[in-house]
Amino acid sequence: MSPEEKLKGMIQAAELPVRGSYRRGEVCAILGIGDASFWRLLNRCERDDQGQMVHPDCLDSFELRSQRRVTYTELVAFLTRNNSYTRQHAVDPRQMALFEGV
Repeated sequence: MSPEEKLKGMIQAAELPVRGSYRRGEVCAILGIGDASFWRLLNRCERDDQGQMVHPDCLDSFELRSQRRVTYTELVAFLTRNNSYTRQHAVDPRQMALFEGV
């Protein structure tokens, strides 16, 4: 099952329509997390020099009318980044940087 198919199932389980972006409470319902976890995911969002996420367990968001929103594509990317096999077996670029100049 692809991350997008999984997300569509999670959205359906939360009884929400598929949209371009979701508010905080909707993201919490989709991912099955609480407010504290939502804010932790947002606070961990950091990009490296190439624009890639430094931490896989984070969410990128934007503010619209004083509300934090997360895009549909970011939720798909979040599920992709947090696939347990990929997370456990992928090469961490920070680790590879230790070998540069050896």
